[in-house]
Amino acid sequence: MNTVEAFEVIQRFLLLSFLLLSGCTATSIPYSAQLVQSDELAAKIIEQVVMEQPLKYRPEGVVITKDYLGVADGIEVKGHSLSSGVVNSQLVFSSINLKTLDVSTRYYFNSLSRLELYSKRDWYIVQLKNDEHHIVKRFYTRRLDKAERLIDSINHMMASAKAFGTQ
Repeated sequence: MNTVEAFEVIQRFLLLSFLLLSGCTATSIPYSAQLVQSDELAAKIIEQVVMEQPLKYRPEGVVITKDYLGVADGIEVKGHSLSSGVVNSQLVFSSINLKTLDVSTRYYFNSLSRLELYSKRDWYIVQLKNDEHHIVKRFYTRRLDKAERLIDSINHMMASAKAFGTQ
C-alpha cells in the first residue's frame, strides 16, 4: 500500500467516524418561550407531558405547586433476611429487616436557571438546569409542540415563583 492509498483509507475512516458520531449527538433547537395564560394551565401541561414520557423515564407521580415540580420515582426497598430451621422438627427462626425509602425529587422553580431544547433521532428533549447551570432533569417527548409547551409552562412557573427567602 503506497502513501496515497493509505491517505485515502484514513480519509474514508475519518468520514465514516464523523457520520457515525454525528448520528449519536443531540442537536440544539433554539426556542423562545411563549406566554402561558395561567398557573393552572401551566400545571396541566407540565403534568401531561411528564406523564406521557416513555416508561423508562416516566415517574410514578408528579406534583406541581406554585413553588416546585415534584417528581416521585416510587419506593425503594432495601433489606435482608436471616433464617434458620430444621425441616423434620419444624423449628424455624426467621428475621426480615426492610427499609423503605420514598424516592422523590423537588425542582424548585426559583432555583432553575433555564431550559434547553434538543432533538435526537425521533425525540425532543427538554433539559432543566439549576441555578448552578447543572442539568438536573431531562424530559422526553416525540412531539415538538409538546416540548415547546412544556418549556412555556415551566418558564411561566419560574417567572411566577418568588425569590428564595421571600414570602
